[in-house]
Amino acid sequence: MKARGGRRTFTAVTPFLVLAMAVLAFWTPVPSHAENPEDEPDHYVDVRILPEKNTVEAGSTITLAIEHTIYPHWHLYWSNPGDSGLPIRIKWTLPEGFEMGEIIWPVPSKIFVEPLANYGYHEKVTLLQNLALPASLPEGVQNLHAKIDMLVCNDVCIPETAEIDLKLNDPAQAPQDNTAIIKAAKEKLPPELAGTFTFSEADKKLVMRLTPEDTSFLQDVQIETAEFFPEEWGILNHFPQPETAVEDGTITLRHPRGDIAIDKLEKLKGLLTFKNKQGIYHGYALTAQPENSKQGAAAPVTSDGSKQAQNEPSPAKAKPEISSFTTALFFAFLGGLILNLMPCVFPIISMKALSLAKLSGKEKREARLHGLSYTAGVIASFIVVGMMLVFLKTAGSSIGWGFQLQNPVVVAALAYILFLVGLNLMGFFEIGMGLGNIGSQFTNKHSMAGSFFTGTLATVVATPCMAPFMAAALGYALVQSAGVALSVFIALGFGLAFPYLLLCYIPAAQKLLPRPGAWMKTFKQFLAFPMFAFSIWLVSILAQQAGPEGVFLTLLGMLFLSMAVWLTHFKKPLCNCGIMSRTPLLICLALPLMSLMAVAQIPTAGAAPLAEGSFGETYSPAKLAALLESQDPVFVEMTAAWCITCKVNHRLAIDIESTHKAFKEANVQYLIGDWTNYDKEITAYLESFGRSGVPVYVFYGAPDQAGKRPEPILLPQILTPGIVHEAVQNGKRMTAPLTTENVSLQIE
Repeated sequence: MKARGGRRTFTAVTPFLVLAMAVLAFWTPVPSHAENPEDEPDHYVDVRILPEKNTVEAGSTITLAIEHTIYPHWHLYWSNPGDSGLPIRIKWTLPEGFEMGEIIWPVPSKIFVEPLANYGYHEKVTLLQNLALPASLPEGVQNLHAKIDMLVCNDVCIPETAEIDLKLNDPAQAPQDNTAIIKAAKEKLPPELAGTFTFSEADKKLVMRLTPEDTSFLQDVQIETAEFFPEEWGILNHFPQPETAVEDGTITLRHPRGDIAIDKLEKLKGLLTFKNKQGIYHGYALTAQPENSKQGAAAPVTSDGSKQAQNEPSPAKAKPEISSFTTALFFAFLGGLILNLMPCVFPIISMKALSLAKLSGKEKREARLHGLSYTAGVIASFIVVGMMLVFLKTAGSSIGWGFQLQNPVVVAALAYILFLVGLNLMGFFEIGMGLGNIGSQFTNKHSMAGSFFTGTLATVVATPCMAPFMAAALGYALVQSAGVALSVFIALGFGLAFPYLLLCYIPAAQKLLPRPGAWMKTFKQFLAFPMFAFSIWLVSILAQQAGPEGVFLTLLGMLFLSMAVWLTHFKKPLCNCGIMSRTPLLICLALPLMSLMAVAQIPTAGAAPLAEGSFGETYSPAKLAALLESQDPVFVEMTAAWCITCKVNHRLAIDIESTHKAFKEANVQYLIGDWTNYDKEITAYLESFGRSGVPVYVFYGAPDQAGKRPEPILLPQILTPGIVHEAVQNGKRMTAPLTTENVSLQIE
């Protein structure tokens, strides 16, 4: 009896221990400069903006130097940061008619943080941008504002933001002449390297053959240090170091290849770098062609960077929308709140509604304990999911939100759980440690564990949904340290639990709930049907992952679960066989587990191709690259069968007559990527936009007269036909990328 009582005490206390751990984790400061020794600064990068001159004329173009002074032993990142990190981002607010050019990057160094390698800068880096003034310039002071977001790293990474005002034609300022500083910065830019440059693949290595027209520069370099810094991540791996050889004026580099298929690339842009005899990196801009094309003259570097190879924006690249830890926490909390309204969480809302009705007229303490238990279940589950994501990311896996639903075993197991929940709500059986307590009295000795379990289940079924604000927050979290990432996941869980917790703490709100009565038994039974519906939906997903065989095995497991429930109705065993009397029940419980093991043996494919005659074409990097070489706009949709948000958006905003017509009139090419099963190419595409899950919608406008496409437009997670149509209409004239923040405001 003593041992049994001890187990009851532990079961009751467990939710509060988990909640205490979650609260401590939430309030524990993330590693930051506040914890550094006293000689550490309160920030690690000093930024100043120096115009070529501060008195300007209409129609002229001036160069701006954005100078970053970095604290010793810390570093910032290049446009391609490498295996981790984020590039420097500059967002300008300009007077009407002013146009700012692309960032012109100096040659970076290679930074080793094993097992990773990055491209970046130590001590000081000066970026350049060209500012074109309108032909008609108003009199008076011209006010410009720059917001500069940086990720500065040492053994930890800290996001920093600098906001700087710049005044031109200000009579109160003394004339400035920073041409010497800008000239020095230009000397650090990678010059053009003329010659023939090709690439190919052999023995899982990227093989580059580079034949410069003038090889005199090789006299002052350590040829064994030659490397290629690609402008796009995923082209090569950084370990082991490349093999280098020089023969008859041709430099041959053999890099371990990365995840991107080399044979699909139409060209390869980046820097050929060397260390000189003083150990300083020197780089040369070049564009290599596939070996069979035998072409490869590098684009020249000019002061405006317009022809600089490494500065052309990648068509499948966008910057993360969040650079502030506080903003990420706020977005995560909002995303969690909105998850309560998403269809994937509806079954759990139904379960909570039944519990909330029981709150009416009960003790405040009991109501609050249930709210805390439910919150503990939600937050603890989000911590577990977050830890799994962080661990797998650190181990080198490319995964994202909802990754567990790409595993057919997880989908089948979740279908089992929801099927059992439905049977329980129907009253076919009771479970002493959780499911049976969903509609029970608060005085029930196990009700706290039931609330904790309900919170856990809410987290599990929330994973098929991606609410607004969630994508940006999770994209930020998964490129930060473990402490920052887990804090974002805790904020997301707290947002999901907050409405229920708030109701438990406000007695006046509880009075609005209906009084308990006989109706609750009928309502409880009715709530079983959403559970059964959710279970059926999961089995339909399984059909795409494991085929008919997987569906058969899962349904067979449900049959045996039903038999196990039936056997629990007998107060006495079916036979007096001693220890063997419970054998039928044990067999019925074991067979569903065997079904799951069999499902695990079924091979799964990557992205599924579209059915013949479907609206759109199947996504592939090669297909997208080919379409971006055309003159047509391109719309890319990344979706998954288990993503309810994706399915609702597709049915209501994309696969409708008006959108079909808009795409046809604008000659929009439409690609669909299916992430139901894991696909590394789709994962890489999502990560290039700072996203960790689906849905993702990207619109590429048609090229301008100069043949250059505008930046890709990243649409919000919740679509309306109006948002899609506006993106199509504005695609040709839009010059700045459209983000979730400024599009979502149009949702009514």
